[in-house]
Amino acid sequence: MIGAVTSSALVAYGFARFRFPYKNVLFIILIATIILPPAVTLVPTYAFFNRIGWTGSWLPLIVPQFFANAYNVFLLRQYFLTIPREMEDAAAIDGAGPLRTFFSVILPQAVPALTAVSLFHFFFAWNDFFGPLIYLAGNKDQYPISVGLTFFNGLYSSEPQLILAASIITMSLPLVIFFFAQRVFMQGIVITGVDK
Repeated sequence: MIGAVTSSALVAYGFARFRFPYKNVLFIILIATIILPPAVTLVPTYAFFNRIGWTGSWLPLIVPQFFANAYNVFLLRQYFLTIPREMEDAAAIDGAGPLRTFFSVILPQAVPALTAVSLFHFFFAWNDFFGPLIYLAGNKDQYPISVGLTFFNGLYSSEPQLILAASIITMSLPLVIFFFAQRVFMQGIVITGVDK
């Protein structure tokens, strides 16, 4: 989650605040990757990770997340565009460079959007079933709770009370996290989609 949010925030800041050649074309290409279904890239991605020896470990699930996700970049870019440029100009007058402006001006203003993106990515990773099932195949000790619950269901299919108890345990952590971050999360969602 930390890698996905950090990389997405940096890319979104670049698209929101800097001018560079083919900026709009590159942004359209980035957004177009949302349309591409994961099933299309599954075989080549798996072949690549298998060739470099990452299958059976957490690396194929962790390392790619350190590269920006188009959905996260879009949400953060839209939020960064609502932050007044006058704040950046004031920081530049005080001698702040682009990175200092990003860390001292933009990120403190973007806490609601960063919280929303963090929660989106946490829930995605928590509920991801197919990725761990494919990349951790043959390594049952490393299965996350989403895949482990399926195996638990297979073992105790005749005892629904055990399956329901395991399901409640599985969803307790996301519910607690959402409960504590609900106000900031909702503020980030509302502000991200509305122009100030």
